[in-house]
Amino acid sequence: MSKLLPRIITGAVFLVLVIISVTISPWIFAALFGFFTIIGINEFYKMSGMLGFTPQKVTGIVIGALTFLLLFLFAMRILPTELLYVLPVLMLSIPIIELFRQKPTPTSDWAQTLFAPMYIALPFGILANMLFLPGTHEFSPKIILSFFAFVWISDTGAFCVGSMFGKHKLIPKISPKKTIEGLLGGVAFTLLSSIPICSLVGVFSQTQWLIISLLTVIFATLGDLVESMIKRNTGVKDSGKILPGHGGILDRFDSTFLAVPPVWLAIVLFTTN
Repeated sequence: MSKLLPRIITGAVFLVLVIISVTISPWIFAALFGFFTIIGINEFYKMSGMLGFTPQKVTGIVIGALTFLLLFLFAMRILPTELLYVLPVLMLSIPIIELFRQKPTPTSDWAQTLFAPMYIALPFGILANMLFLPGTHEFSPKIILSFFAFVWISDTGAFCVGSMFGKHKLIPKISPKKTIEGLLGGVAFTLLSSIPICSLVGVFSQTQWLIISLLTVIFATLGDLVESMIKRNTGVKDSGKILPGHGGILDRFDSTFLAVPPVWLAIVLFTTN
């Protein structure tokens, strides 16, 4: 009970903060998720250091923060599309800086430094586009709250079904507790939830919501497994300690990172066709 209470309180506060950030103002979203970006990248670099690598922490955090900021400003239509080409130029600075560091594992350090902004900042920046209704650019929490609902329902459904009926391991070497039954349960719960979401939110057809929900549950599961792979390789239980009872930012958003790009691509295609 002593461990459960902090977990419940932290989870509730975290959920409220995320909902507030995506419903009140895009700028509150930018402040909160910009903070998450910096903390998440720092968590990744700490785990990278445990493996003997020496990533460029300051460079990576700065590039990650700028990546998120530029993509957010693009989503706000404050930044012209052409300025997004600044991002690959920024990333080219990593191997150039590596030339002068003279570390024993330069290419590995380069890869570790570059991976964090791509893995964390890029999805968060793309996520900012979901703050607006497709086609109208009207600020509305409908799309982004629906996406998060799919992620949470997928996770909850997989946990409940897996706990009760799970027998066949999904990828035991990566995540011993995940089962095929849990995955199927998560898929079923998420697909079913697309029916009331379509009725309440609208914007897309029922078929399109089904596709969005299916993409979310598949890539959210893969995202969870990828982060588990990173932690297992590092030998840690949690990516950080910023959220008592829940771990770090990477632990909280592991399902989100890989789900955002394909879901946003589907939304763009549904809007333009």
